[in-house]
Amino acid sequence: MQNNIISSHTLVFTLSGKNLLENITITDEVNNFIADFSTVDIDSLKSIKNNLTKFGVSVSKNKGTFVVVSDFSFDENLNIVPTLQEAQDFIEMEEIERQLNY
Repeated sequence: MQNNIISSHTLVFTLSGKNLLENITITDEVNNFIADFSTVDIDSLKSIKNNLTKFGVSVSKNKGTFVVVSDFSFDENLNIVPTLQEAQDFIEMEEIERQLNY
């Protein structure tokens, strides 16, 4: 698993091999997450979508945002965007909404 903190509260990660989401910790310092699956095939995404959905629920409960970068729209309950820049923009908008108490 490759991790990269891109802002004070956002972690970008990719999955490789048998790495699992359980290795990622939601904290007060890092509560927004971007899963960069731009190179992952649709069958692999479908096989882990339940884990992604559970992780997304955990992030939301901790007042964070979880975004998946993928060319495939494989689940209607996940925030899926086609580029890393759009994922960052999505998180910025969510943070503004939280600050305004929407």
